[in-house]
Amino acid sequence: MNTFKRLALFWCLFVPAALTFAEQITNTDAVIAAPTPERAVAASGLADADSQLISQSFSEWVSDFEKQFGNIGVSRTGKLFFAGQAPVRVGPLDPNFGKELYLAYERAIFDMQADFVLQTYGRLQTVRRLEMLEDRSTNQDQFDPVVLERAKSDGTFGALFDKALTLMDKKLDAELLKQGVPADQVARMSIEQKKVTFKDNFSKEIVRNAVRNMQGLVPVQTRIFSVSTPNGKGVVVGVIAAQSEKTRQFAKDMSLKRPTIVRGEPTSLATLLPSKPAGYLDEVGLRYSYDVSGRPMLISYGRWSVALAKDWSPSRVFRAKQAATETARALAESSIVEFMNTNIEVSTMNVIGSLEEEISKKVNFFESGVQKGYEQSKTQVSDTIDQVLKNAKADSNGDLRGTSLVKSWEQTDSNGILHVGAVVTWTFGQLSHAESIDRDIKNTDKSATSPSKAVDESRSSRIVNRVYDF
Repeated sequence: MNTFKRLALFWCLFVPAALTFAEQITNTDAVIAAPTPERAVAASGLADADSQLISQSFSEWVSDFEKQFGNIGVSRTGKLFFAGQAPVRVGPLDPNFGKELYLAYERAIFDMQADFVLQTYGRLQTVRRLEMLEDRSTNQDQFDPVVLERAKSDGTFGALFDKALTLMDKKLDAELLKQGVPADQVARMSIEQKKVTFKDNFSKEIVRNAVRNMQGLVPVQTRIFSVSTPNGKGVVVGVIAAQSEKTRQFAKDMSLKRPTIVRGEPTSLATLLPSKPAGYLDEVGLRYSYDVSGRPMLISYGRWSVALAKDWSPSRVFRAKQAATETARALAESSIVEFMNTNIEVSTMNVIGSLEEEISKKVNFFESGVQKGYEQSKTQVSDTIDQVLKNAKADSNGDLRGTSLVKSWEQTDSNGILHVGAVVTWTFGQLSHAESIDRDIKNTDKSATSPSKAVDESRSSRIVNRVYDF
């Protein structure tokens, strides 16, 4: 993008608009005359990435974006930009790299949505706990004999005050019996008793939860990064997304299948798609733009990969490619539905704290039901608690009417991995066409007269063979 275009985009984005949103979307001529921020962002997202940009880190990439369009997470004239990233589980030489790449993109989008919902609409609850115990009594090192007798009668492998461990002991007992160990030896090989004589534990639980509809969120640009870690190199997918009053309004109009008053700069679909076959490897996810009439439209890039084996037959290769293409199309269509209507429910719990305990332990040893001795010891336990639990759920539903498959593609990357993809668009023109077909079918059904009595539909094909043909 040359300097003049960058200045033009800067002017469009940062000069405060004199009109309100309602005035902008009703004044069609004014909106079409000047490129909208969403259109400018879409153009930026579809631009070919050069080697300099690919070598950027995620933070550098986000920083460059913020210089051009505004800060991530800060509302500006009704627009919000988001950034997220997620690692690809496998390396670029793995046959399933294409599949994991798309899943990493999905996770980056999902984590980004969840973080925004928690940050903006979440409610936070904190609970702090302090447990202190110091046994200075005269019987601090003595153990309850009742516990020992109960353990002997139960026949457990080890009498522990932990239900999960007790259950595990019972399973061990069963395994020893299977291996031929006499039952009387298994019944009471050892019995362990524990007693906490000192405890100084502090913990803090932080719970956050939120529910929000994220309709109208559209990825602006995606990028694949190579990252270095102390344990080697990995691949990360980065996503920058936008949500504005226009995109939310468009999503509502889509879900209700009604005309929209949102308008933008008319654009030909051909100019938005990658100009070279290899360019499709750069695209993943959803894009927002405007059709030739200036009405909003969506371009969705779904992709998958095929792990081909050298011993496969040609027919199996064909079926594998076909199945991958169907998956890619389904993924592309799902992105459109998620733009239309997505409800996010998120909850997180962070537990932090410090634990210090002194545990007295006595182990009694038995042989054929007779106690042969015991061992007594003290154990010091200290630990730092650092636990994170995150649950998030996204529900999306919507009608696919208005979508159309505009291109299927396959391309081998520089590492020899075969990627296949599907490009699906949603436009108001396609919606009108689908609705007109539906009306024609309904009108045909209404005009057809149903016979009052069922007609015999028995039929037979012509015989075209002679007896000696078989």
